[in-house]
Amino acid sequence: MDIAGTPGGIFPYNSELYQMYCVLHNTKQWYIFASMKAFGETIRDLRVAQDLGLRETAALVGISPAYLSRIERGKERPPRPEVIKTLAKTLAADPDVLFRLSSSTDPEIVDYLHDNPEAMILLRYLKDAGFTPEKIKQLFGTAQELSDSKRQKSPTSVSAL
Repeated sequence: MDIAGTPGGIFPYNSELYQMYCVLHNTKQWYIFASMKAFGETIRDLRVAQDLGLRETAALVGISPAYLSRIERGKERPPRPEVIKTLAKTLAADPDVLFRLSSSTDPEIVDYLHDNPEAMILLRYLKDAGFTPEKIKQLFGTAQELSDSKRQKSPTSVSAL
């Protein structure tokens, strides 16, 4: 017999996931468990796609193979931001995707938002105005055009961007 209405779909009654659901139901831990699984599975998929072994990847990233194994199996919370960045570089992955899966934010982005309150106001406006992904893409294109035109006018200030 299956039980419907559980996060992520339907779990068999006697499965490990159903037991986990019963223990964690309506708690923040369920969300953390779900994000740990998605993050770890993604790391494993990326590693296998790059044809890298667990020990080799761990050495390249600077963590122990046991720790990487626990991350991949969802037994460990996603690692510190520095490790996520190194994993992204090692596995040729988009760090923003890994940060989203880890329910974390790149500290460089957080610092930028703290240092530039106008950027935070812009993000708040985009959220409150209900900007669609299509509108955000258009806005991004406009921002790139503004950036490109500034570079063409002042080639010495490229490093300042």
